[in-house]
Amino acid sequence: WYNNFSFYYVQIAPYFNYYNSNASLREAQRKALRIPKTGMAVTLDIGEKYDIHPSNKHDVGERFARLALSNQYGIDIVSSGPLYKSTRMAGDRVLVEFEHVGSGLLLVDSKWSEFEIAGEDTIYFGANVQNKGGYLEVYSDAVKNPRYLRYAYSDTSSATLFNLEGLPASSFSTIIKN
Repeated sequence: WYNNFSFYYVQIAPYFNYYNSNASLREAQRKALRIPKTGMAVTLDIGEKYDIHPSNKHDVGERFARLALSNQYGIDIVSSGPLYKSTRMAGDRVLVEFEHVGSGLLLVDSKWSEFEIAGEDTIYFGANVQNKGGYLEVYSDAVKNPRYLRYAYSDTSSATLFNLEGLPASSFSTIIKN
């Protein structure tokens, strides 16, 4: 067709029967956003753990519409939830920055933030998270020298991080840069 079409896709939703491969598949989908003219609708907040095809198609359609309105029609709208951008250390805390923050970050109160950090031994521990509006501070008393960070990194993870526009963050895993 001699045209560079846009390509949008839905990130795989939480599902219990992926044999611990769901998180790495979502990671590959997130990294595919490096390809020009791609967009991804995240469904960590609307997935149904026992149905691979969540019934909430309305929110998926709205997320696709936001991508198209922003990318194809130039409308000034937040088109994505937060996407991992970078980390840096500040003492024993990991500062995490995101793209598509919109008006700010929202960390939903829950007993499990879905953030985990590990040291050189790659043994992950649940992390404490402080929302600084445009970035997060992540730390754990169990990990004094953090080397690895991940968010929503299991088959059945649910979103706990959003932008203030209500769009969920994508899961991610990274090595922390000093």
